[in-house]
Amino acid sequence: MKRFKISIISAAVAACMAIMPVTAFAHGAWFAKRSDRTQLVVGEGWKDNSYNPKGLLKMIAYNSSYMQTDIKSLKGKDYIYIEPKSDVSVVYVELDYGYWSNTPEGKWVPYPMDKVKGSTVGTHAIKYSVNYLGNVDKVKPLDNMLYQLVPSVDPTKLKVGEKFTVQLLHNGKPMANVKIIPDVINHHTEAIKTDKNGIATVEASNGGVNVIGCEMEVPYENEGIDNKATRSKVFVSLSFTLYPEEED
Repeated sequence: MKRFKISIISAAVAACMAIMPVTAFAHGAWFAKRSDRTQLVVGEGWKDNSYNPKGLLKMIAYNSSYMQTDIKSLKGKDYIYIEPKSDVSVVYVELDYGYWSNTPEGKWVPYPMDKVKGSTVGTHAIKYSVNYLGNVDKVKPLDNMLYQLVPSVDPTKLKVGEKFTVQLLHNGKPMANVKIIPDVINHHTEAIKTDKNGIATVEASNGGVNVIGCEMEVPYENEGIDNKATRSKVFVSLSFTLYPEEED
């Protein structure tokens, strides 16, 4: 599996980057049912977006004890879907969403800066997503992940309206003062900040798919190497699905 290389920034720099404002184009990634498939969705609010399946950088599946297990990913024309086995509880995804450059007229186009004449601002977008598809024995952070949102409890066991906390980690260390979007799907313009320990209190808002996320601007990983972008933007998300209780 191809691995994405990104510059490692210190905790101090990470904290500085964390307080930069969230843009209106906060596109997250999560799994949801689409036409009876478990599809990797990229979007914000009510809107889903197409993407290049070749942008998949990493996909790792875990069982209920956080032991790695096999997972099959398949590629459609402009999306990815999975066929998880019954033992898959958590799936971690890294997705390269590509380059976006601002034209002299102020329009954003999906090309690197060196392909857009007159562009002076460009973004490289990367998605980091932890997805709970099933129950786990005891929640814990995933090992060796650059960014992740860690729930305080097994989110698949929550009921709609129940509150819990999430912790934002960068290389295993908490990130303070970062704006967290508690409900990316239905209220993506509302945000709260993490405390000094990288923790924020959120709510299981939806009877269905729940997505919690945050967007941060960080230094472009290939600065000084190429002219494709002037910055990178990462979107970190946590997703889970609450199903209605079955009636007798």
